[in-house]
Amino acid sequence: PKAATAALVAGTALSCVAMVEFIEFRDRLKSDRQSPASARTSEVSPGEAQLAAMLENAKNSSWRQNLENAADAQDRFMFPGQEVDAGKDTPEYVRKIDERSEEILRQDSTKRENENNPSKTRFWG
Repeated sequence: PKAATAALVAGTALSCVAMVEFIEFRDRLKSDRQSPASARTSEVSPGEAQLAAMLENAKNSSWRQNLENAADAQDRFMFPGQEVDAGKDTPEYVRKIDERSEEILRQDSTKRENENNPSKTRFWG
């Protein structure tokens, strides 16, 4: 009974590992087929830039600021039938996110321009 139980547990563990490896391999192949090398250097969308800016803002803020920002954002954006500003001044965190997302878009544009400009080829660093 002990040997059979050990064999059953080992077999179950090995089959789980094999399935996970197969799923990861399948996903890698699928993503390689769906996103060729040229698509990986695509332009950053305004929504992606804004999301990246929001994440940076949240990481650089204290937990207290994040809670205050979340409550304010819920008041501004989540309740149906309300205007986004509703007579309120734009808070600092919204201005920071807007400025940072514009900066991300500018950096991406500059990066793509430099990649497409053969006169600016660099051989190191």
